[in-house]
Amino acid sequence: MRLVFVTVAWVLGISLVRPFPLFDLSTWLVCFIAALAIAAKYRLHRSRWFIFALAAFAAGAARQSVVPQSSDIAQYNGNTGTITGIIISEPDIRDDRIQLRLQAESIFVNNRTIPTSGQVLVEAFITADVSYGDRIRATGLLSVPAGGDTFSYADYLGRQGIFTMMSFAGIEVVASGHGSPVHAVLLDLKHTVQDSIAQTLPEPQAGLLTGILLGNERGISPQLAQDFYRVGAIHIVAISGFNMIVISAIVMRVLEGIFRRRRSAVLGSIFFVVIYAIFVGAGPSIMRAAWMSSLLVIGRHLKRNCYVPASLAFATLALSIADPNVLLDVGFQLSFFAVLGLGLFADPLSRVFRAWLDKRFSAPAANNIHTFLNEPLIVSIVAQISILPLIILHFGRVSLVDLPVNLLIMPIQPLLLIAGLTAAAVFPFLPAIGTVIYWMTMVFLSWTITIVRRFAQLDFADFDLNLDERWIQAFYLLMIGGAMVSASRPPFWIWMASLIRRQMVIVTTALTASLILVLMLAMRFSFPDGHLHVWLLDVGHSNAALLQTPNGAQILVDGGRFPSRLLTSIGDRLPFYDRSIEILVITHPDESDIAALQAVLHRYTVGVALLNGQPNETETFLQIKRELADSKTVEVRAGYTIELDDGVFIEVLHPQSQPSITDKLNDQVIVLRVAYGDFALLLTSDLSRRGQRLMLENNIHPLANIMQIPQHGASHALESEFLDLVQPQIALLQSDA
Repeated sequence: MRLVFVTVAWVLGISLVRPFPLFDLSTWLVCFIAALAIAAKYRLHRSRWFIFALAAFAAGAARQSVVPQSSDIAQYNGNTGTITGIIISEPDIRDDRIQLRLQAESIFVNNRTIPTSGQVLVEAFITADVSYGDRIRATGLLSVPAGGDTFSYADYLGRQGIFTMMSFAGIEVVASGHGSPVHAVLLDLKHTVQDSIAQTLPEPQAGLLTGILLGNERGISPQLAQDFYRVGAIHIVAISGFNMIVISAIVMRVLEGIFRRRRSAVLGSIFFVVIYAIFVGAGPSIMRAAWMSSLLVIGRHLKRNCYVPASLAFATLALSIADPNVLLDVGFQLSFFAVLGLGLFADPLSRVFRAWLDKRFSAPAANNIHTFLNEPLIVSIVAQISILPLIILHFGRVSLVDLPVNLLIMPIQPLLLIAGLTAAAVFPFLPAIGTVIYWMTMVFLSWTITIVRRFAQLDFADFDLNLDERWIQAFYLLMIGGAMVSASRPPFWIWMASLIRRQMVIVTTALTASLILVLMLAMRFSFPDGHLHVWLLDVGHSNAALLQTPNGAQILVDGGRFPSRLLTSIGDRLPFYDRSIEILVITHPDESDIAALQAVLHRYTVGVALLNGQPNETETFLQIKRELADSKTVEVRAGYTIELDDGVFIEVLHPQSQPSITDKLNDQVIVLRVAYGDFALLLTSDLSRRGQRLMLENNIHPLANIMQIPQHGASHALESEFLDLVQPQIALLQSDA
């Protein structure tokens, strides 16, 4: 368990430095060396591991502090140029384009060639004839990868060391054969298998088998892929940690029935997983999944639950030393918690299942049922429960039919894998026999597709669910903490367990009272504090502001286009029990600034909505107006005021007249001046320079201490005369890089 504590401290060090880069590498190295020196000099037996944990914390922080936050090639973002470099991974062929991961060597920009370095994600036309290891010239506009709502492409690529994209690039191949020969052979083998599947099987069976065997789900239609998502069976398609874990567990059960010695089954299962991982390309994520699933097999063979947390700690430590960003990878998180859940709960739940069968069936029948259902049922239940919070966090959806679907399709997956791999191995040498074996897989593939499609047609197959990530973090902290305590069994844990068993009623009552007290305190501390609060919300390159008045009234101005980001920003600031927004201001009917309001109107009631009155026929704006049918709506002009009973005064300074449908959206936005005592705030939204001149021509005096810079600080967004009239002491720039 010492390794677990050290790893936890290491991860905390990485996690703390990522959002709060307080010190540089040298400072953390000094802390690390000092902690080790104290432990070595004084030999503090009782606190020695605590000091080692402090050293691990400093080491983790030091490791995170040297993770690149940019690359040399990224300095040219925003420029058009020609990059010369080598394709370092298999080209990713999409329906309408091809993506290439390019290791840059030089760039031709501003009429000169400059040596450079760093990776670039190049998107080229589907007709580009390129391969792994080619040296190419790519010409196009270099840009920053896009952000997003629940998924940020920029963050995803940044964790892989890519900070630059080039879209619609022109490609010229300079030379070939500059990649790893081993990797090239693996890719050739993979393409051979993929071609053999395409030659012998129709769609969608061919696409599904390609996804299952090779991890390439590009051949699966979007509709079928969506069905797999809806029923919670997408792990069948993608070679993920969850997929590897389920496969290794089932293969282990099959081999136990073949070999007398359990050790042979363990070795055979690990050998199968490793061979399978190498066959599908041996990529980092695949090898990580193979490693973690092998650890689970070994830990369960040794019948030591404490071995699983220690093994996971070792795997986490090794992987994060190589790349701290692995901790943010969704695949790693799914692998980690699926393995942890299976290691902790699979055997106890299996024993409960067996005891339940023994009470209802004869011994032979109970044994047969347990043998047949234990792995698909127990593994599916435990793994799904373990990763469910992560699925909610990253995908915002929950499947209600994942258990019956997995129960129906999981028992045939070992047969499907064995038949598919056998066919792939035989086909190049004996095409006729290989074709027959491929046709045999049709039965399993068709069964899987039929089950998935039938359950996906159910209206209640899944539903949207968004939870505050702090609840999810708390769940996994309890899960990890419980695993550590259960494995180490410190004296206080034994005493507490004994107390709970003896005093169940008293403990339950005390726990309930404590929870009620916590909720009461949370409500008390969320009461208005007598101050005016203003937040410019982080919703991407869009406008959104939230105000809370001294007496607790909520005012929302616009909301951006990303529902999850807006709802999270509001939920982080409003009291958890308050589901009302007193005033909603829609400054102009621009979808990029208001699309997320549809989600808000489903969660919160609105007292009054202020609109600028500009006609707009977009579906987003019309839907928002329909959602506001039960709320009071007011079309406002310059001179409209609202005075709240706590001293907050809101004045509309623009538009000057009724906007027409032909007016530019940014010319007629609602501009607000919020005053409270000696404080005044000017909210300008996307007000254009023409709109600013209209205000000046109508003698509007927008004097304010603080001003929101209009149009996110775009070039030429601010009239100097307008700025002179505002006379702000502070200017706030709401922008997304």
